This record gives sequence, C-alpha cells and structure tokens, in this order.
Amino acid sequence: MTYNVLVYGDSNTWGWKGVEVAFPSSRYADNERWAGVLAAELGDKFKVSVDGLTVRSTNLDEPAAWNSVPADAFNGGKNLPAAIAREMPLDLVVIMLGTNDLKNDLARSAEDIADAIIEVAKVAKGTEGGVAYTYRAPEVLVISPPPVSTMAHPDFALMFEGGQEKSRKLGAVLKAVANAAGIESFDASVVIPKAAGLDGLHMSAEQHKVLGRAVAKKIHVMADAAVD
Repeated sequence: MTYNVLVYGDSNTWGWKGVEVAFPSSRYADNERWAGVLAAELGDKFKVSVDGLTVRSTNLDEPAAWNSVPADAFNGGKNLPAAIAREMPLDLVVIMLGTNDLKNDLARSAEDIADAIIEVAKVAKGTEGGVAYTYRAPEVLVISPPPVSTMAHPDFALMFEGGQEKSRKLGAVLKAVANAAGIESFDASVVIPKAAGLDGLHMSAEQHKVLGRAVAKKIHVMADAAVD
C-alpha cells in the first residue's frame, strides 16, 4: 500500500535559490529541493506531492496581488483545503510555513507565528469529506523552518528586521504548542542552525539535502506507527 504525502510550504519548498541581489531568482531542480530529496529517501512505497508557493504565509493575505497571482492566494490556511482536495487520498500533510510571517510590518512574535502554524494544521485535520468523496482527513506534521540569518541586501534586511531572533525561538515555541494540540512537529533548526543561501533567507543546496533526509526519517517513524 502506498503512503501518500503532501508537502505544503513557501519559497523554500518551491526551491528558491538565494541570490545576493535578493530577487529575482530561480529555483533548484526537483531532485535538489528538500521535498524531492525527501521523496527519494522515502522510497517507492511513498508518493510525495508538493505545493510550494513563494511569499506564502500561514494565514494572511498579501497586501496586493503579485502580477497575476491574487493577494489571497498567498494565504496558506485559506488555500490548503483545495490543495488537499487535489491530492486526496492523503495519509500525511507536511506543513513548513512561518518564514514570511517574520516580516517586520506584520509585527508577529514567535508565539503568534507558532499559533498560526497550528491554525493551518487544524485546517488540514478538518478536511475529511471534502469534494464528493469519503476519504478521511490526513495526519499532519508541522515543521519549524530554518532560522534566517544576516541578510546582505537592504530590501530583505529591512523587510525581515528583527526576524533572526524570532526565527531562532520559533522551533521551541512551535514544539510546545504542537504537543499541546496533539500534532507532530519537527524543528528544522536542529539540523539547519541558520539559512545558508546567499540572501540569508533561503536554504542552500546542501541544506535542502540535509532537511529532506532528516524529515524522511521522521516520516518513516510516523508511517510505521500508523501501521502498528
């Protein structure tokens, strides 16, 4: 039996290559992105689908559209039910969001962001009986994203002012609130102390490998427990 996984995230899941000029950028190849590494590590008894969108936050609309993409398309919680419906049946949804919630103008604390991540996770857990089907809601794994580091470009530095400290706190805070909610969690900072992409915001190619392998181990444990 195949174990079906949906990875849902932002630009680090999309595969953004950090560049010194901040943007525009391009993306890593499928097999270089952490979700692609995850799929390879999990093996042929698993199917991994990916929904990564740059700029996506936990549960907030953008102030305005980005070209043809409407402002509310970047709201992770709002768009998750449709993403799950597209991929059903699913055994597990892996959510890695929160980096864009660090933006200075949002004034969100680590606690605020952790609560918002759990809110999105609860959306996933409430998706049973979606669009004319009877599949059960998937289990959920929330990942606290890698902490951001020093950003050389002034646009990013201003946009994420104060974000380093909050992102370093987020892993422990999310673990606590996830435990209280009965939701599985993984702290990416355990294996990636800080983002090493050239922009200080995104992961390097090597860090994608590290994260994909680490999350695969976590999912293997969860899948084995589901069978038991």
